[in-house]
Amino acid sequence: MCVDKAAEELGSFSDLVKESEKTGQDWHIVLVAGLSGINNVAPGSAEVDRSLKMMMKTVQNGGDLSRFMAFNRGGEPVQFS
Repeated sequence: MCVDKAAEELGSFSDLVKESEKTGQDWHIVLVAGLSGINNVAPGSAEVDRSLKMMMKTVQNGGDLSRFMAFNRGGEPVQFS
């Protein structure tokens, strides 16, 4: 499962956990990445979709996750080695 959230849509980590519980899908780790956009303009939906697909493909293929931030369900950082 993946979700696109603009910075102004983000609340606390516990808010994200509560929102995720509504999906009925259990999870243990969340990966986070940010897109900066260009010239103070947020990235468009096509760029966001492309980036999310790349992230999911990286996970599915067992690729390098070091470019993503990872947190456990309690909001504690997780580091992959």
